Amino acid sequence: MKLFAVVVATQSSYYEYKKAHPEHDQKQLSWFKEQEENGTLLCCGPFYPHDGTGLWIIQAEDLEAARMIVASSPRAKDGMLSDQARVVEWEALIGLSRFQ
Repeated sequence: MKLFAVVVATQSSYYEYKKAHPEHDQKQLSWFKEQEENGTLLCCGPFYPHDGTGLWIIQAEDLEAARMIVASSPRAKDGMLSDQARVVEWEALIGLSRFQ
């Protein structure tokens, strides 16, 4: 398995969307927990100040599989993931044991 950094960016309408769809955050949180339980999501969190950006560290067989995982998230399915979001293979040089 390879590690991937997902530099998350949301649509500019994300915060308005959340107000109109309060269930969105709960669905995303449930998805995070499910991905963590199956060993796919190693850690995640927002950048500060909260501006709709953040970082997810996931593991997958290859870049295509990593992109499919990201596409399965409620944020992507609801159209709230921006084209600015990036999925890149990541090599942890220090601290790798924390993810094993």
